Parts: sequence; C-alpha cells; structure tokens
Amino acid sequence: MSFEQDKAEILDACIKCSACTAMCPVAAVNPLFPGPKILGPDAERFRLEGLQIGTTLSYYCSKCKTCEITCPSGVKITEMITRAQEDAKMSEGGKTLQFSIRDYLFGRAEYLGKLATVLPGLTNVLLKAPLFRQILEQTLGICSEAPLPAYHTKFETAEKDRKSKKQVVYFPGCFVTYNDPLTGQAIVKVLKHNGYEVIVPPFHCCGTPLEGNGYLREAQETAKKNLALMEPYMRAGIPLITGCTSCGLALREYPGLAESASELQAYDLFEFLWELQERNEFRKDFKDIQVSLGYHSSCHLKAQGIGTPSVRLLRLIPGVQVTDLDQGCCGLSGSYGFKKEKYHTAMQIGKPLFNRVRQGAANSEFQSVITECGGCQVQIRHGSGIETVHPVWVLMQAYGFFQLLSSGRHASSELV
Repeated sequence: MSFEQDKAEILDACIKCSACTAMCPVAAVNPLFPGPKILGPDAERFRLEGLQIGTTLSYYCSKCKTCEITCPSGVKITEMITRAQEDAKMSEGGKTLQFSIRDYLFGRAEYLGKLATVLPGLTNVLLKAPLFRQILEQTLGICSEAPLPAYHTKFETAEKDRKSKKQVVYFPGCFVTYNDPLTGQAIVKVLKHNGYEVIVPPFHCCGTPLEGNGYLREAQETAKKNLALMEPYMRAGIPLITGCTSCGLALREYPGLAESASELQAYDLFEFLWELQERNEFRKDFKDIQVSLGYHSSCHLKAQGIGTPSVRLLRLIPGVQVTDLDQGCCGLSGSYGFKKEKYHTAMQIGKPLFNRVRQGAANSEFQSVITECGGCQVQIRHGSGIETVHPVWVLMQAYGFFQLLSSGRHASSELV
C-alpha cells in the first residue's frame, strides 16, 4: 500500500512509541531537530488539514531511513517528510534561492556526472582548488570542507560478452558510472567469473538523489523510465543486480510504481552471490589472501532487510577476517553532508564511526574498511583518513584478478 492510496490507515499505524526519534541520527546530534515522529505522522495530520507545519526543520532530515527500519508498524515516515518538503517548495517557495538551486543540481546526479566527465581531469582540479570551493560555498551553499568525490571516465562495459545460458542485468548507478567505474568493471568481472552474461542497458539515475533533495514526483518519473528499460528483462525473468545500496533500496521500491514492476527481481550483488553459494553454484576458487577488514553496513543496506551478505561471503575466503563495526550512520546520506548548513551535523553523526575506524586501524585490528555504499566510502575516508573500498575488491583479489598496492588501494593498472 502506498502513502497516497490510504493516508488515514497508514497514519493510524503510528502507535506514538517514538522509537524512530530515539534512533534518529540527526536528532541525536541536533537538539533543535524534533525528530521523525513529529515531522512525519504528527505533522502530517495537520498538513492534511491544509496547515504546512515543520517544513523548515524537515529539511534537516537526512533521508537515511533509520526511522523506517526502527518503526514496528512499517510507517513510511521518510516518504511523508519528503512529500511535505515538496509540497512546501511548490506552494511557498520553500528554501532560499541559493539552496533551491543547489538541491536542484544535487538531485540530478546523472546530469552532473555527464557534465563533469566531459573533462574529468579539469573537473577534479577545480574541485580540489580552495578558491573554487569557496566560490561554490558562497554561491551555492556547497561546503568547502566537504569531500566531493573525484570524477573519472564514464563506466562502460568491457569486451562483448560470450553468450551464456545464464544472464543478469547490471544497474551500475551514478556513483559507479561517473565516480568509480573500476568498481563497476570489477562487479561485471566477478559475475562473469561465476558464469553469467552481464547486460547493462542505458539506465538513468535510480531516483534516490532526487528524492533526497525533495523531488519525489520527479524521482518516480525517473523510476518509470528505468522500468521501461527493464521491461523485456523482467518478462524473461532475468535478475537485476546492483552493487550500490542506495540504488538497491530504490529498486526494491519500484514495484509500487507500476503493475509490471511486480515481476522485478532486484538483488544486491552479495545477496545474489550468497544465493548462488546456497545452491552450490558460487565459485570458490580462492587464493589465501591474509587480510583483516572493518565492515560498515550502510543505512540503505539495513533498510533492505537482507542482513550483511557480503560479510558472510567474504568470510569464506581463506585468510580473510572481517569485523562488523556496527557504529551507525556515516552521516553523509547522499548529498546531505555536502551542504554547508548540514556538513557539521553530518560529521557529528559519523563521529562514533570515524573514531571506531581510527582506533581499529591503530590497534592493527584491521587494515582497511569495506562498505558497499560509495557515499559511505567517501565519508569514512574523509572522517577517519583510512582507506575504504567496495567489498567486491576483496573477491577480485581472492580470485587473483588484481593485486593490492602496499597502501591498500586497488590499482587499475593491475586489474586483469
């Protein structure tokens, strides 16, 4: 049931337990933020009567969905807050012009990526230049201290696949497509190694950046465009794989948008690989690699309710030790931590995680950190100074497809 289909019934499901507020990472560090219960179901009752309340404070919601993970009644709190933001923006002008332009741009990560990768070298020089960063902060409200990720040549699939009886569709997402194409290539290689032909249609952004910046209706329209591209593969029963947890969460919500989407079989990469393992179809021709890793589970992975399949799978590799850090949200939440009025809130949210990572690395408990979320990787590196990569790179090393450099970073020149 969607929120629009039966608002009253969904609102009545809220039992006023305040568990969502108790677990909200923003409320924990910002005493002025009233929390998801007040800004969601409580305020929604007033909004249904035509009274727009709490819209200014609602902009501090990070859309991490911890409230929805926590809620015992399954109330779509984040969706209520996002709809309130969108309605306020349309009816009252919402945020300042400066922040509106910035959020409009951040919501369109696909178009920013296309523009930035025309000349990625120049883009990266500008993003590192203090003067340019100060200009971005003064004109658009993009924090000069925030860890804006570097851009690289757009992700493309490698050589043409040999036809296989087993096929998967790969949804790379904007971060892989424009910021981390090597991880996309690694995911394709691992899937091929396990006997699958990998199909990569010309997908659009999953819609999460639009939703996170208050453009829910546009996010849904983008999702419908992706569903149109997926239609022939859904009819053929071909599974859809993504290595990005935010994209994965968005894809799981697609079935509510169209009747045909009920046939969508969307999987996180490691969820899919673990199912292969349970059917004795996963290749375990591993080398002993002797590495210790700290693992961070992103909020959007937790919201999918699939546990931590990457941890289970990597522990099958001889010599691999994985420590689940279990320190909550990193704070970045898409573009949330890039915004000048939210940067310090994001850093405070992530502080327990950063401290845990630094402590674990200093005590030689682990050598580096792994997490499926590209944004979390960027934020953990920024907040802790410790190298953080996608867990698929551990599989790549175990399969013998590349070697780690002494610094722990993966090297494109050694990807074979």
